[in-house]
Amino acid sequence: MQKITNINKLDKFQESVVKSNCNLLIIAGAGAGKSFTLLNKIEYLITTQNVLPEEILVISFTNASVNDITLKLNSKVNAFTFHKLAMQILDAASVNYQIVNDSLLNFIINESIYTCTTEEQKNILKFLKYSQKFPTFIKSPECNAFKKFIATFINLWKTNDYKFENIPLKKLKRNEKNILLFIFKIYSIYIEEKNSQNKLDFDDLIKLASLKVKDASLKYKYLIIDEFQDTSLIRLNLLRQIYNYTQSQIIVVGDDYQSIYRFSGCDLNIFLNFTNYFPKVKTITLQNVYRNSQELIDIAATFIAKNPRQISKNLKSQKHTSNPIIFAPYNNKLHCFKNVLNETLNTTKDIMVLSRNNRDIYDYIDDDFKYQDNILIYQDTKIKFYTVHKSKGLETEAVIILNCNNNILGFPNQIENNKLINKIFPFSEITFAEERRLFYVALTRTKNQVYLLYDKHNPSCFIKELKKIVRSKLNSLVYFK
Repeated sequence: MQKITNINKLDKFQESVVKSNCNLLIIAGAGAGKSFTLLNKIEYLITTQNVLPEEILVISFTNASVNDITLKLNSKVNAFTFHKLAMQILDAASVNYQIVNDSLLNFIINESIYTCTTEEQKNILKFLKYSQKFPTFIKSPECNAFKKFIATFINLWKTNDYKFENIPLKKLKRNEKNILLFIFKIYSIYIEEKNSQNKLDFDDLIKLASLKVKDASLKYKYLIIDEFQDTSLIRLNLLRQIYNYTQSQIIVVGDDYQSIYRFSGCDLNIFLNFTNYFPKVKTITLQNVYRNSQELIDIAATFIAKNPRQISKNLKSQKHTSNPIIFAPYNNKLHCFKNVLNETLNTTKDIMVLSRNNRDIYDYIDDDFKYQDNILIYQDTKIKFYTVHKSKGLETEAVIILNCNNNILGFPNQIENNKLINKIFPFSEITFAEERRLFYVALTRTKNQVYLLYDKHNPSCFIKELKKIVRSKLNSLVYFK
């Protein structure tokens, strides 16, 4: 194994993680060197504690992060997503299975909306408070957001093993019950179609793998789970089965401030209550931040603190920026975006443009831009564009956030966080709690400054709130001119 890092470069919190020999919950704030610490931990186990690479299991949330870990380790450490791990267990246990097309649910949602009854159409429009007729709705961005809402509901239902008796019917309004019936109609069609093909989806794989852990004869001594704030009940159950069978140490790392994947069925409460699931857990918070300025940390911490049930942190940075947040109200969004880019390009070409929705970028560009594969080309400069979800783990000198407006598809998005989800799933939270974490992720991608673009006549609630916070922290606001 090639040497990754120098342990002498670790701060005291990171070194505590590396040298601790017990179950660990590592709370890692944005920019606190989480990956750096994990890689050092793995290197320390192999080179100092004589742990064999194949005795270490690393689990991460996405294929991209798994590939990054594998590349940096350059060893035989097993690094998988949960889905890939489930497949490895089933293969080792000689279980035959077939995987259903992962687009099946979205296909059924689309077909169900396009072929719904007149009564169902009325219920949908009323539920969304959409004023135009249904043929207009099905061609609108609001329809796409409604489809995502349905998928989120079903994913939460599936990945957390919910039952119909869990539904608090007395809390629901009549139209919410109607939408619930429509969602369960879609879910029933999905289950029927999946069963008719005799195939499993990825959640089924994880559930089945949990029952086959003993048959797979796993030999792991260390379980290391990255991005643990983004896990679900069925994933937790799989981990507990592996932990109980192998008697391994478990090390999880995450940040409750950055839990942004509820739409895939994640339950933040699992991270918050981790010490209830595993014995003798030591909790370590990585308190030193190396990306953001102290001024931005203080502003972002106050903003995210509006969410209840969080782990308090005392994050510190040696970096300072007098004006970390610049407000950019506009009458003309295209002109504003160009002007912000022109000014930013005078100081750095390391720029990332973020938005809540993929399609937002098209409202801010014209023939002066080329856009393909998440790259904007403007004045012969390549600029990265991502949705905020895709930006997690990334950083640049300057960040520009688009569409911070008060509308149904603005930031915060007002469809995907509908109150119905919060009523059904008790681990869900206050209105816009997940959107608030998503906005926190966007703010903390920058090493220097972040520009917030919004309609001067229709700013989002987040913009109004941030103005108050910035004024209280820095005694003034900076506007882009």
